[in-house]
Amino acid sequence: MSIRAIAGKLGVSKSQVQRDIEKELQAAAADRKKIAGHIIDLELVKLDALEENAWEHIAAGELSAIDRVLRSMERRAKLLGLDKTGEVGDTGSLGDLVAAIREARQRGD
Repeated sequence: MSIRAIAGKLGVSKSQVQRDIEKELQAAAADRKKIAGHIIDLELVKLDALEENAWEHIAAGELSAIDRVLRSMERRAKLLGLDKTGEVGDTGSLGDLVAAIREARQRGD
């Protein structure tokens, strides 16, 4: 269903429908960001426990555990966004989708 059809069905302007959709997309993005933050916190706790265990193995002379620590460090950096380039589209987030929609609307697409 087109924005025009939705506007007609609701008895509001097309621009009102667009504003409402954008508002809902932003609210959904905020909710997703909040949930993602909780998941990241849980994952970081797991990584802390795994790293602590791996360091005990390293201290006991099991040097192969170094690879486990390095993988854990890589995963932590990824979760925290430390390796991101900062380019648009790098996050794959709903916020990027909203930004892309805004840009398309400004171009008249």
